Amino acid sequence: MLYLRLLVWVSVVLSLPQGRCVCFFPGELQGVWHTQVTGHIGDGRRVTRSPITYQELTIHSDTILQWGSCHQRLDDYILLTDRSGSTLCYRCIQLEVVTPQVVQVWSTGLQTCYTTEAAALRTCPTPAHLAAHTAAHLMLYKSKTTWGEDAITTVDCPLNGRFTFTYQVGDARRGKTGLENSCDQPTSEFSNCPHGFGFSITYRDCTFPTPRNGSLQCLGSWVGHDRHNYLAVLDSSVKIGSYVPRYKCGMFREEAGTGRVFVAFSEDSTCTNGLYSPTDGYETYVLTSVPPPPLPPDVTSSSCTFPRSLRGHWHHTYVADDTVVFKDYHNYRTYTARCVRDLDDGEHYIVFTRTHCGEWNYNCLWLKRRSANVLEFMLGLYPRETFDTNLCEPDKFGDMTSWTTQGKSLLEEPTTCPIVGNYAGVLPDAPGYCAQLYSDCETPQLMYYTVSDCRNTTYVYEQREYQCLGQWEEEGRVYALTYRRDIHTYECFVGLIRTGGVVFIKEAGARCSRGIQPEVLGMKLYRKESCAVEDLTSEVNQSSQRSPERSSATRPPWLRTTKPWKPITARPGHRGSGCKGLFASHHHCIFTLIVALIASTLNII
Repeated sequence: MLYLRLLVWVSVVLSLPQGRCVCFFPGELQGVWHTQVTGHIGDGRRVTRSPITYQELTIHSDTILQWGSCHQRLDDYILLTDRSGSTLCYRCIQLEVVTPQVVQVWSTGLQTCYTTEAAALRTCPTPAHLAAHTAAHLMLYKSKTTWGEDAITTVDCPLNGRFTFTYQVGDARRGKTGLENSCDQPTSEFSNCPHGFGFSITYRDCTFPTPRNGSLQCLGSWVGHDRHNYLAVLDSSVKIGSYVPRYKCGMFREEAGTGRVFVAFSEDSTCTNGLYSPTDGYETYVLTSVPPPPLPPDVTSSSCTFPRSLRGHWHHTYVADDTVVFKDYHNYRTYTARCVRDLDDGEHYIVFTRTHCGEWNYNCLWLKRRSANVLEFMLGLYPRETFDTNLCEPDKFGDMTSWTTQGKSLLEEPTTCPIVGNYAGVLPDAPGYCAQLYSDCETPQLMYYTVSDCRNTTYVYEQREYQCLGQWEEEGRVYALTYRRDIHTYECFVGLIRTGGVVFIKEAGARCSRGIQPEVLGMKLYRKESCAVEDLTSEVNQSSQRSPERSSATRPPWLRTTKPWKPITARPGHRGSGCKGLFASHHHCIFTLIVALIASTLNII
């Protein structure tokens, strides 16, 4: 199959006219997407109760089939060229991947195409357009890969546990006359049990025939430009062309201290029509958490607490005085662990755990602070229904591959990256392409990664920026957790630092996977320039300690995770990509496209 795909790609590339080169869309954007095409009127309501229809939008490495080809990338903006008419024209859009399965598109008018680049660039949506809601807003929901494979994957829901709820559907702004149906008694049930990646809903005592059951698969959640929390769900029971949306977008807000959650959905698959706030939408739910049963006496009477240095918000973990809340993304469960006994070694604690669905047991929680901004933890493999002092014995844990790695949400201090200076090497899976990993000596907590043509390093195809959160050494290898600032993800690297300025480095996923041999499978980098501090080992040790001066805290959003070293996305220069100013030869463009597509295929398989 791989060879067939490559043969198709080579045929397509060879058919390009001489002198033509293309920019690329990143791997997160490539695939088949659904976007709603039902017409609306100005106040955000549909003209009639016509069926909701969707258009398939296909994004390849260099083309959005229905909108045009990628001509140039300028930060978050993309300049498209449309050759479908009698003349070549341009349009500017902004694409934002908010979850792996949801993309937002902004434009000041997709229907208008401009004859010059300058005219199109003047129409790029600005933050002012987004704030004033004057830019057209489209939602894209991923359906398939570019090869026709199902692209809908399981992700954790943003709301966990069991709830009762009241419900209204209709235009509540018109009063009771605008409501279509309601469930006024708090007897209906809402939960993400037993599977944390979907909501199960049972309607009771409503104005429509009940009981009625439904389910929604979570597609992800994100923080919008208006600072509201958004979520997207899929109702797989709805067929395309129905009068109700198959894809739904909503807002939610958890009310602190009350156990109540407000959820509102729009009337269709947009995030705008009939949706104004978490309490004001076409569909509104008021969820009330079902209280869990009382804790056992030996748990409530315990005075055990976790170290003060561990407390606070981590990536998907919260540590309080005597409680840790964390997510298990393998089994899609959220755990609440209550401290029962401190084993006085600063790392091991016997805890009483309860999942978001109510399952409980006693277990051992192993907490290990790797640096000021990095925490790792591991649960024992053999939980019990009764308290047991042997739960923390070494044989009760898995091997060192079982760690869960978390970065601090509010960074406590800047952390020096393990690689300081300027290093360069060749991509191990794409010969002919060179990588450069470097840091600014004045801001050693930031690390930059670029991919360029080895024959001409001025052709920069990929640029990434990482913020180093912390690193530590195990079995002679250095592990470094970073926050990728361009797509808001946490990524881990494992490296081997040799004398003479040689470094081997390999991605280790978001969980800092062990057992990886960077000297065998990783990229070999050579130091080209160094900063004043050349003792990298001392930097690693130094960065694991708290510094006396603390920088202003930054809080990265909790979003999706991806692997580093994505397909080459052709970003020449510092701000944009495309052919303008490159004067690339036909053969150079063919080589560039083939390597990028090979990398894309290797990433897929």
